[in-house]
Amino acid sequence: MTPMRRNALLIATLFSVGCRGSLSSPRGAQAISEETRSAIQLLCSDIGESACVAACPGERATREHVECLLSLRFGTDPEALEMARALYAGTNAVVGVEVRGSIEGYAGEEVELYPALPVGEHRHHLRWLHSSLVAFDGFVGALGSRTEKTVTFTPRPRGFAFFQTASPAYPSAYCWEGVIAYNIQGPLHGDHREVHETLFHELFHMNDAARSMWSTSALGPLFDSIVERCADEHECLAPFAPHGTVVPDGTYYAFDPRTRDVREYAAELAVRYFLEHETILAGEAARLPPFKCATAENQIAWSRLVDEFFGGVDLSPSCDET
Repeated sequence: MTPMRRNALLIATLFSVGCRGSLSSPRGAQAISEETRSAIQLLCSDIGESACVAACPGERATREHVECLLSLRFGTDPEALEMARALYAGTNAVVGVEVRGSIEGYAGEEVELYPALPVGEHRHHLRWLHSSLVAFDGFVGALGSRTEKTVTFTPRPRGFAFFQTASPAYPSAYCWEGVIAYNIQGPLHGDHREVHETLFHELFHMNDAARSMWSTSALGPLFDSIVERCADEHECLAPFAPHGTVVPDGTYYAFDPRTRDVREYAAELAVRYFLEHETILAGEAARLPPFKCATAENQIAWSRLVDEFFGGVDLSPSCDET
């Protein structure tokens, strides 16, 4: 079990299925751009769009309009405002709030969610997210320089929708329509490295959803065969688990009966690809053995993931070398 993202329960794109409909145009804002409408949705849904339209009229360029909205919402915390602006300027991701009132937890319970801007003691999350997105841009660029194929993995979300739970609780994050919802009290957000891996997990879900849930068709039968063979037997599942994340009192996250889903398996596989290649590209000694070499099923899943999202770039040692 790795020290990162330990005891995860629900980092769910189980909630990215059936995403929300298209954005509506606020009254009096018919001429604004799609990017501005997206920013209004993220930044204004909890206070009412009319308040944002009044404070930041639509007769302005998109970036100026978004900057105005950020100033409106983060104006009471200049340091957080600077971070939110830097995140937007560097990655085009807008920081806002999640207004979904509740979500189903991993055990079927209803978890109440509350909109929460990352200000004050929570502003460091903005710095962590910005740093991670810059690193992911560099990662994808490094892969692209090693292949003539297209690296289709998109390392940037449309935005972040922050929320909090009544007490530190899952979900730590989930995604919808290119937006990553982020719990400022999420158990997986205790340090930057945990955030780093969780964010890559969610970015994969975003990419998977953009391809009509590629994972379901490409990996579904293979995943089902592993489950049929091992059920929830931890030792049997061990060589098939891409990541050490374990559900408390259960087994590996992708395979535990409470969280079992091929989309989670695919997201954990993408994180494993990132972890192995992160060290290789940095010229560091490998911290993990090549996942693809553990079983024939791993080799098939790895190859399909690499070809679909990462331009066929596989720098992990060949199985003949291990």
